[in-house]
Amino acid sequence: MPMRVAIASMFAIGLAAGGAAHAHAATLRGATVIASGTVRLSDLFADLEPGQDRPLGPGPAPGASIQVGGRQLLAIADEYGVDWLDQSPSATATITRAGRVLDQDYFAGLVRQNLPDLGDGPVSIELRDFHPIIVAPDDKKPIVLSDIKWDQRSGWFSATAYRGQPTGDITRDSFLLTGVIHATRRLLVYAHALPAGSVLSASDAQMDDSYAGHITSKAFTNEADIDGMTLTRGVVAGAPILDQDLQRTVLMHKGDPAVITFTAPGVHLTATGRALEDGGAGQYVHILNLSSNMIVTGRVISASEIEVAAGSNPVPSDSNALRRLTSARGRSRADLSLR
Repeated sequence: MPMRVAIASMFAIGLAAGGAAHAHAATLRGATVIASGTVRLSDLFADLEPGQDRPLGPGPAPGASIQVGGRQLLAIADEYGVDWLDQSPSATATITRAGRVLDQDYFAGLVRQNLPDLGDGPVSIELRDFHPIIVAPDDKKPIVLSDIKWDQRSGWFSATAYRGQPTGDITRDSFLLTGVIHATRRLLVYAHALPAGSVLSASDAQMDDSYAGHITSKAFTNEADIDGMTLTRGVVAGAPILDQDLQRTVLMHKGDPAVITFTAPGVHLTATGRALEDGGAGQYVHILNLSSNMIVTGRVISASEIEVAAGSNPVPSDSNALRRLTSARGRSRADLSLR
């Protein structure tokens, strides 16, 4: 029942007037915050006589306010025998009911409580078309969920939410709660937007401990793995760093001269060579040893150095070997590398 209607009803049924005017003067409260759902006389007037306080009617909804105008205040003071200082028909009193906001975090936690199949692992619960609601601060169970449905494959869920303390308005007392649940993971994301062709360094990445987006290829978790890689497309801040968007930055180009090094316990050998294909840092490529005219496979150390691992088998640089090598360049780097 609205405040004005409730007060008018009290006048109509002739509630007991509090007696004649009291010698003790009360003062008007201009603004009052109440915790309960009932407005009392002391919410409008301070310094009442002992035993003079009494309930007047229902208060506003949690978080809402009502205003009581001067004529109503005069009528209430007269009805209950309140000797009110500075009485005026232009006076107003505002009564606000305290409220607690139930935000997305609250409802996400409630969904998790009601879906034990989610387990204890990290998840992200994203609500769709969500609007916060306000409830009484002392409401220990303000929302109850029912009819919960969850498609584990798509992550989509829905549930009906009911207020624990109904307001009487069916459009506010229940509503449909929907959203998507994603498993989260710890991975590197871009610290800022970058254009295609950028060469990455550690400063371009940051760790996201609870990334919940969709991953389409291998994601990185170690900054050292992306250092020196080149972007094949433009990216935005916060996007995951994926293998499909990176390529090795070419340090050594086909035809470049290079020093071939071989190191073993007690042995360190060097030779002059020429790269037979492009290669990025740490990548294995074929190189022609100009001294022995043999083709070896080594790891790119820098733009001018190839390191040959122990156990690498050189092959003669005859026409057949060179032809096989030429045809192999059309295949992936994995086919050309020693793993």
